[in-house]
Amino acid sequence: MSRRTPLARRVIAALLMVLLTACQTWRPTFVSPQTLIPVEQPSSVRATLRSGTRVTLENPTMRNDSIFGVTDAGVVGVASQDLGLLEVQRLSILRSIGLGWLALSLLFQTAPASSEFRAHP
Repeated sequence: MSRRTPLARRVIAALLMVLLTACQTWRPTFVSPQTLIPVEQPSSVRATLRSGTRVTLENPTMRNDSIFGVTDAGVVGVASQDLGLLEVQRLSILRSIGLGWLALSLLFQTAPASSEFRAHP
């Protein structure tokens, strides 16, 4: 007799997977970097420079008029005057709900029929 994972465990696992890997999106912020970074302390920010170049800075900090953060190339500083747009990662609730709905619908489509869900004559 083979042991199958109960449907409830599959549903819980799917929901946990969606919640723990919630969809993140970059949202523009219109607050000055001097205010945003010390107050919110984001784990990362994406800076779009006036030249059009995008730089993602991990663990950003403010020093004088520049934002410093870690990139693949090492520690990088961006002067506030060179900044065109500053974005912060935020949770996208609608995308997360959509992903959860998709995961659950796929789960119920591929779940094997068990005796508790079969119609009895």
